[in-house]
Amino acid sequence: MPRVLIVDDHAFIRRGVQSILQIFPEWDVCGEAGDGADAVRLADELSPDVILMDVTMPGMNGIEATRAIRKKHPHMNIVLLTLHESPEILRNGFRAGARGYLLKADAELELLKALRVIVGDGYYISPRIESSVVAEVVNEIRTLK
Repeated sequence: MPRVLIVDDHAFIRRGVQSILQIFPEWDVCGEAGDGADAVRLADELSPDVILMDVTMPGMNGIEATRAIRKKHPHMNIVLLTLHESPEILRNGFRAGARGYLLKADAELELLKALRVIVGDGYYISPRIESSVVAEVVNEIRTLK
């Protein structure tokens, strides 16, 4: 059963993600954090299989936390959960080691798909992201491997 750590500075979002995952017993929410520093600490303590990480948080943001976690745990799967459709944030997230980029607007319908793809060693990008940007990021991911 894959273990999921939810990281977002808004408790409302964390509860929403939990409520989606509670319906599916194959996913175990092992913890939650409200900022990047706590995410790094909990990644060490809980060893989740997947981290759903908000990008914009006070203090250490999600991209910085992703970079720090992947440095210590290169096989840990991180999905950035964000409001931002910015191609630059998307690129920076994957450069930091994220394996997925899920827009909060797509989360209700796409969360489980994103998690399954990531746990299956794939990469996931929200369907709302412009296809030309996705193609560029996919090409960059291939060169990073």
